[in-house]
Amino acid sequence: MKKAVAAGLGALALGLLGFAQMGQKGQGGAQVPAYQGSIPVSQGYANEAQEASAYQALAKVTAEEAVKAAQQALGTTAAPTRVSLGNENGYLVWEVVLAGQEVKVDAGTGKVLHWETVGKEEKGSTEEHEGENSPHEDVEEGD
Repeated sequence: MKKAVAAGLGALALGLLGFAQMGQKGQGGAQVPAYQGSIPVSQGYANEAQEASAYQALAKVTAEEAVKAAQQALGTTAAPTRVSLGNENGYLVWEVVLAGQEVKVDAGTGKVLHWETVGKEEKGSTEEHEGENSPHEDVEEGD
């Protein structure tokens, strides 16, 4: 009986330890939410200026087009408070902050990948939050 209880407690402790170590990472080390963009990027740049220049050269969608996609997804005409190009989950995305929301827009297609309330931690993929903070439809460049 003591061995069964000890084994059960050991398994529970290992399970809790594994869960605690996941943090913002999913199984296999994937970032949560696990959306994917169309332009893969790396983090091996000497400085921020070099990184920004490389990202600008790779982006097919302009900042203005990303803002338009974010506004359309949120159903607002609010002006953005921040627009930046960066690496999310290993892909190039525009991060547009407007109307209290942080919107991730694919820098290759203009599709809205994810959004969330500013300051709120990301807690899952767009599929898990359908209707809460995921795109209602694909937003294509020029729409």
